Amino acid sequence: MKKGMLIGALLSGLLLVAAGQNTRELVIFPFGMGSNVQAPEDFNLNAELMNALYAQLKEIPGLYVMRFKETNPAVRRALDENRLRRDRLNPPFNVKEADGTWRSARIGQILGVNYVLAGSIEEFRYDPTTKRATLTVSLDLVQVSDGTVVVSLAESGQGRLGESGDPNTAYVAAIADVVQKVGTALRERLTPPPPAEPTQTRRSPSRRQEGAAFSLFGLLILVGIRLVGF
Repeated sequence: MKKGMLIGALLSGLLLVAAGQNTRELVIFPFGMGSNVQAPEDFNLNAELMNALYAQLKEIPGLYVMRFKETNPAVRRALDENRLRRDRLNPPFNVKEADGTWRSARIGQILGVNYVLAGSIEEFRYDPTTKRATLTVSLDLVQVSDGTVVVSLAESGQGRLGESGDPNTAYVAAIADVVQKVGTALRERLTPPPPAEPTQTRRSPSRRQEGAAFSLFGLLILVGIRLVGF
């Protein structure tokens, strides 16, 4: 058992070396509801919007996306230690506290993430005459480390009733329209730039580092093989 655990640790170490330490983390918060929102009874607008954003943003390279959950251990610990008030766990999250800090960024610090995305659903309605759903959202992407707003935007989308005759298809289409626009704007800001072309003077150290990495890889594999042989 100990040999297996050791080999597993070695392989995990190799995976960490390969993955690097450049992954950033982003949390999506539930949306607040504006006065012009006509939320349908049998359609969870907030959850559907969050899920659609999650699916869109998780495709950005080097970005790990999470949906906010009150059951997160770090949040529960902050509540128990009175570092976070329970009423701060209700939307809207894109509001500023008395000290000028964003509520989303304050919770983001507790969660240890790089970015937080919070906003409000400003409008949602369905016109049975035109069979068209309209959705408008406002969003703020905040960098947790210094509380700066990286992107602030408002987008609207529309969707029409499908052949099934179920209004939910119009709701989903409106959400997809908005999320596509939001995703495009955020992808421009969050996609890491391509690596700079190394200069001639930097190639030798880079090759030495690559050689050291391959040597380490070979050594770890050799140790693993010998452990298996015992």
